[in-house]
Amino acid sequence: MSVVFIDRIANVTISNGVIRIDCIEVAPNNQERPSGTLMIPANQMGPFVHTLVNAGQQIGQKIQEAIEQAKQQAAAAAEVRPAGSA
Repeated sequence: MSVVFIDRIANVTISNGVIRIDCIEVAPNNQERPSGTLMIPANQMGPFVHTLVNAGQQIGQKIQEAIEQAKQQAAAAAEVRPAGSA
């Protein structure tokens, strides 16, 4: 299995029932270069997008939970400090 890093999408085309998504990555010298092409059967595009949306929502929830946990820990740490300490 190969790994394709995607910084952005360059182009999306459909031909012969296949959706081709040309992907771009940014090289260490800040130059953009092609990183690969995602090829998805057109009849699978709906489920593919649905899965990505769900994954994005789950990641967003986990990030929000981590932020809330960090806020609670910071508040608890602030309550423990004696008055006048830095």
